Amino acid sequence: MAIFSVRAGGFLEHLIRLAALLLVVGLVVVGFWKNSERNIERINARFGLSDETRTLSKTEQEQIQGFIAALRKTYGIEARVQVRQGALDPPAQDGKTLFVGLSLDGQSAVVLLPPLVERALGADFARSLAGEMLPFHLGPGKNWRKGLLLTLDLIQSRLAEPGVPAGPATAAKAAETNATQKDHP
Repeated sequence: MAIFSVRAGGFLEHLIRLAALLLVVGLVVVGFWKNSERNIERINARFGLSDETRTLSKTEQEQIQGFIAALRKTYGIEARVQVRQGALDPPAQDGKTLFVGLSLDGQSAVVLLPPLVERALGADFARSLAGEMLPFHLGPGKNWRKGLLLTLDLIQSRLAEPGVPAGPATAAKAAETNATQKDHP
């Protein structure tokens, strides 16, 4: 029990023991802080994905949650992805929420961008995604999951490249290029 005694041989040894104790307590606090941040990020990413059809695989869910976390961390944008059988329920536009929704029954899609993102990517970008790209992948014999992931990849890559002109033809061409690259590595 002498190891746990607080007796010190002198003032300097007492300060060294106190500093070591404070260092250990500080490291424990920082460790808990980082763990809590990681858990909160994981919970927030899960909250951003609503798959009511339960048809997305675990890896697809992880990719979508990674997209949501990356947008929050890099740009401060809240992203919501919704996949439903019935009518879509987009959130109220608050200036920082990006929404991508798929209605599998209605074969429809909704893409809502925050005003600053819409200005950066172009006014027609969201319309081209919701009106051309996603409905194409919702068609018979097509893979809507792949279309959803391509759409999210396209949004993220376009945000990373601010100098690219934003038009519907550019969005369709970029999506086609991404699809070709993923099919043929």
